[in-house]
Amino acid sequence: MRGRTDAAARGPLEILRLGTVTSTQDEAARRAADGQQAPFALTARHQSGGRGRLGRTFASPEGASLALTYVHRSRLAPDRRGWFSLAAGIAAITALDQVLGEPGDERARIGLKWPNDLHTEDGRKLGGILVEARGPELVLLGIGMNLRGPVLQADGRAVPGAAWLRGRAGVRPGPGEDLGAEETAGPDEEPDGALRERLESALATALARELTRLESTGGDGVSAGTHERYTMTCLTVGRAVRVDPLGEAGTSGAHPPSLHGMARMIDVHGRLVVDLAGGDRTAVDVGDVRHLRPDEPVRSTTRDAQGIEHEEYGT
Repeated sequence: MRGRTDAAARGPLEILRLGTVTSTQDEAARRAADGQQAPFALTARHQSGGRGRLGRTFASPEGASLALTYVHRSRLAPDRRGWFSLAAGIAAITALDQVLGEPGDERARIGLKWPNDLHTEDGRKLGGILVEARGPELVLLGIGMNLRGPVLQADGRAVPGAAWLRGRAGVRPGPGEDLGAEETAGPDEEPDGALRERLESALATALARELTRLESTGGDGVSAGTHERYTMTCLTVGRAVRVDPLGEAGTSGAHPPSLHGMARMIDVHGRLVVDLAGGDRTAVDVGDVRHLRPDEPVRSTTRDAQGIEHEEYGT
């Protein structure tokens, strides 16, 4: 077919696999500026300065996590790229299911907490996504994912609420492993490096496919099927939520109030539609979302908001 722009038409996507970098986002941007032709993917075994949204840090232990940046050159105007970050979440779920198979245990189900955090059914975080524009055309889609745990902070303490794939208490255990096992798997287990490379390849391919669909529809997530696929994997829809606004405090020094209600749907623009406690309905463009338990108070505090920020992951 003439004019095809998908990965199959261009041939195999190039993946640059590196050892230690400051962040895959920064290294990919540098390579693109030096003439590396997009699309390409760049991965690293370790990031010394990985980051998420709003400059939040991301722990990236040597060999225990996946860190990948996909470099995409878009023909769409920036205001038509709203589905890109949600499509990246779909690609991550697709890659996990392709490489690891469909989970046989409900505890191993992985979905998306709006907008694109990778979460388990019980609310633990497996990874996150950071999308950045560099210049008028270049878009960097970074994905960080915990492969093996427990996930530790710089001071050696466990990261609260973290999930990981392999090892003790991994959510998608390999041969010989158990969801609640106290020991890691034996000799039948797939080496972490081989698992990482298979996930990287599947992820890069899935990202290329999702972005090609959006490019072909002018960024229309409904026509591209992105809206339907995202809704099917979103864990937030149907949940009681608290949404904390992002950004700086207002002129009075106070942050905008949090929103509390029931997440009802994802609209055609990828926004989270929330039925508020007072009976109104609103569509959220950006914000930190917390899934609430039925018996959990909805009042937010500064400590709560800071806790949510610490949960953010990126690459």
